[in-house]
Amino acid sequence: MAKPFQKNFTKTMEQGMGETRKPIQRSLQENHQEILNNLMSTIVGKPTIVEAQRVLKVIDQLILNLETFMYLDADLVQRFYSGKFQKDIIQNLTEETLQLLQKQAEIEQKFKFYVNLDQVNKEGEEIDEAKKQESERLEKLLQENFRNLIRRIQHSPKDLEILRLLKSNLNPELNDLVHCVKCIRIVMLKKLSTAEEEQRNHVAQLEDLKQKISSYEKTKNQCEQDLQKLRSERAIKTNEKKEEIERLKSAIAEVKATKVKRQTMLKDDTNTKLGVLEKDHKSKEDKLGTEFDLLKKRFQKMKEENAVEETGLKRKKAAQDQAYFESIQLYDQTMEQGMARLQELQQECADIEKDLKDKQNYFRAVDSEKAREREIEEEFKRKRELHQINLDKKVEAAKHIQYFLNQVKKPSKKGGAKPKK
Repeated sequence: MAKPFQKNFTKTMEQGMGETRKPIQRSLQENHQEILNNLMSTIVGKPTIVEAQRVLKVIDQLILNLETFMYLDADLVQRFYSGKFQKDIIQNLTEETLQLLQKQAEIEQKFKFYVNLDQVNKEGEEIDEAKKQESERLEKLLQENFRNLIRRIQHSPKDLEILRLLKSNLNPELNDLVHCVKCIRIVMLKKLSTAEEEQRNHVAQLEDLKQKISSYEKTKNQCEQDLQKLRSERAIKTNEKKEEIERLKSAIAEVKATKVKRQTMLKDDTNTKLGVLEKDHKSKEDKLGTEFDLLKKRFQKMKEENAVEETGLKRKKAAQDQAYFESIQLYDQTMEQGMARLQELQQECADIEKDLKDKQNYFRAVDSEKAREREIEEEFKRKRELHQINLDKKVEAAKHIQYFLNQVKKPSKKGGAKPKK
């Protein structure tokens, strides 16, 4: 089903994009009008097959997109950039649509400077990487904003009507293209409207539904029988539960009577024991009261006898407190003097430590200088020994040279003498 649609759409596009297509397409529209009317009259209704409905839905969406594209060409969008519109007309547009149109115009204005980059790339010239990245970014923004603009206009028919008022001269090629797509839709609707096949499908569905209804009725009767059986069983169990409840009620009544009887017996027994305990408590209370009075009198007598001793102890305690206070003051003075002496000793210790550190640093410098002198002496000694060794070697070499010269001179003297006959 999809392949014939693609072939017909391709043929229509080829016819619509020809150089001499305007008068031919107009005549085709006029000639096809009667054919289209006849086709529409023969179409019984919309197809019920899911695949056919999907095809028609795709074609309807294509027609809607093309009709929206007709009013969003570059000229109209650039007019939003330059503001060549009456304010009262633009104010009728929704704020979101107006912002998307202005953003589209701004992006197209920026993208004009990068339109020829593809041509420059084909010619083999080098392209700046920054310009290339900026061109790709603007192109992506342009596509995304245009998709948002199309969705917004399609969801707001009022904005589309305002754009139709602003755009009076439509692109004839797009207009013819929309007409061709609509023709293809009618043809596809005719091809997809299979009334007999749908009738057979309806009959098959009806038979299937009848079988399902019969099956459901059998299930219903079986369920009703099961329900009646369950109700009778439930009634028997309910009667059994009621009898059991009556037995439990009688048992509860007996338990309550027993409980009341036991409570009465416990109350009488408790009252008897309480009377005995109260008598015992009264006698003990009287005895303890007598003992308390005796102890109170004894305490008063001892208090009077110990009054003089208490006064002496108080005076002694006051003297001890005074001595304790004076000892604390003396200790504080001693501690202050000790702290002052400690601070002086600490200061002296700090001075001694500082002097000691200075002397240690001096001795370290002296030791370092002595070590350096020892190194210099050892180096001088080593160089002197090397010089002496070199000197001895030179003297030895001079001796050997002198001996060699002497040996050379001796033959020359003998050669000067006359030879013997």
